[in-house]
Amino acid sequence: MSNNRYHSSSKRRTPWDGKKVLSPVQSFIKSNYLDTYYDRHPELKSTNEADLINSFSPKCCGHCGSIDFKKNGFTSNGIQRYRCADCRRSFTVLTGTLFEDHRISISEWIEYLLNLFGYVSFRSTSRNSRIADSTVKYWLFKLFEVLKHYQDDIVLAGDVYIDETFYKVVKKDIRKNDKGYVNMESNQYCIGIGYDLKKVYCRSQGLAKHTSTKRTLETFLDHIEPGSHLIHDQDHSHTALVDQLGLSSSAHNSKECRSTKESDNPLKPINDQCSLLKQFLNSHRGFSRDYLQDYLNLYAFIANPPYDRLEKIEYLIIRGISTPKIIRYRDVMSKKPSK
Repeated sequence: MSNNRYHSSSKRRTPWDGKKVLSPVQSFIKSNYLDTYYDRHPELKSTNEADLINSFSPKCCGHCGSIDFKKNGFTSNGIQRYRCADCRRSFTVLTGTLFEDHRISISEWIEYLLNLFGYVSFRSTSRNSRIADSTVKYWLFKLFEVLKHYQDDIVLAGDVYIDETFYKVVKKDIRKNDKGYVNMESNQYCIGIGYDLKKVYCRSQGLAKHTSTKRTLETFLDHIEPGSHLIHDQDHSHTALVDQLGLSSSAHNSKECRSTKESDNPLKPINDQCSLLKQFLNSHRGFSRDYLQDYLNLYAFIANPPYDRLEKIEYLIIRGISTPKIIRYRDVMSKKPSK
């Protein structure tokens, strides 16, 4: 596909497309390159995707929501078709979901997700999987939708470590005052992160030079089990959590901790999580900060159980097929994030 304002160049293209006569070397390279491409991108009807999709049953019509429907043959790809008695339209179990009208096999999500879980950049993912840069980004928006409420029910318990870390705005958005100095409060995001040695929870607190009692309560109040033991630095805002949730507390001087042997640092577990979070964000450092919370949701999903990556993929595919939400390519790829 040629470049336009929404699409990036197809990885199927070669320099000799449309050329009638090729040299032996050109013909050899093109043939082998395309063979590899089609091995990675099989047609939907040549995969076992139909069996996967047909293992799901629709709860209602994907168009109008009616429960009065019946089977109505199969699509050309072998997917069960249904017909609604009320709106009289045909649909499949994917109609009205994140995978509606998908042209690339769901099986390709496996390699795509494995790359994301390994902190591989989008550019490298595109190159390794031979899919267009725009497709990589489009799939990311679908993934964000699946994980939009992933952290809502996370509650940390037992020994709970919390801290704040900071992440800068992208270079082009750096703001300076009238004298040319960088104002840190308007050029970095404060991120609250909690960890109980099993689960991670993280939330963007917005542009800020430091946290506050209000931000700390908004971030953690509903995500720490009352009566837990809070392990933290001596930030004054953490005291409000201790008081409101009836927590026991171990407060450590962060400056003193930095001078101790790493293995003896009582804040090491939460420091490690902050470091891993930044490593993940840095692998996609040019992303719009408007989607920071979406990236935090993705990081939490990667860091939390189940730890087997294939089980994570199972969860995401099931949620993708079951999520009643359509994300149109043109809508998300043409969207200009607000500054």
